[in-house]
Amino acid sequence: MSHVNLSRLWYIFPPDDQELRPGEFRCKVHSYVGALPPDKKLAVLDFLIVQYAAFQRQLEIMRAGAVLAPSEHRRRALNLSQHLRTLRRCRQSIQTI
Repeated sequence: MSHVNLSRLWYIFPPDDQELRPGEFRCKVHSYVGALPPDKKLAVLDFLIVQYAAFQRQLEIMRAGAVLAPSEHRRRALNLSQHLRTLRRCRQSIQTI
């Protein structure tokens, strides 16, 4: 992928960046992938979906190990779930083009 450095995406879209609201996250995703060709958009979104799903699993492991307070887990899990939904919707909309 000449135009996209997938490892750099981890720093641009860290799954544990819980400061972005769903609308802000959606804008950030659309802004980043907007200029990419469709195949690169799909690659970026697939990469982010896998990363966010893995982080979602990690949150569950942290909850099970009592690493996070229940309220903290709920907040982080909700944000992460919303971000994953945004990524999947964006991917679906690109795929139908």
